Amino acid sequence: MLLLGADQIYVPVAVLAEIRQKPDPALGPIQAMLGTWLAECSLTNPEFLKLLPDLGAGEREVIVQALERKVTSVVLDDLDARRVARRLGLEPIGTVGLLLAAKKRGIIPSLRADLDRLAAMGFWISEQLRAEALKEAGEEEG
Repeated sequence: MLLLGADQIYVPVAVLAEIRQKPDPALGPIQAMLGTWLAECSLTNPEFLKLLPDLGAGEREVIVQALERKVTSVVLDDLDARRVARRLGLEPIGTVGLLLAAKKRGIIPSLRADLDRLAAMGFWISEQLRAEALKEAGEEEG
């Protein structure tokens, strides 16, 4: 869960705390990028978190910090969080959409490989979304 700024990507403290709580292969690369194009960010007014009691800590921080920082694009996979974000005028993109954008920009060589890696770690996406993303990436199943 991230906030996408014009020149920077922000990761809230609560999101990093969630990643650090359990073994996660993403932690190493995230830690290495902190302070470069990836910035850890903290809330300026934690009281706003109380306005979103039905969401997880990471999702709440992403939405509140996006509003605080006037960032419109956020990375959220949780369906309820995406709905709340849209109602608040934010533009949510999921992990699959983020990976698809990275593939189109040549940042990653294979969307399929990254989707397979995520699936092996327990990340679930529908077969329909997988097929649509692979088609758009020029990596149709078959």
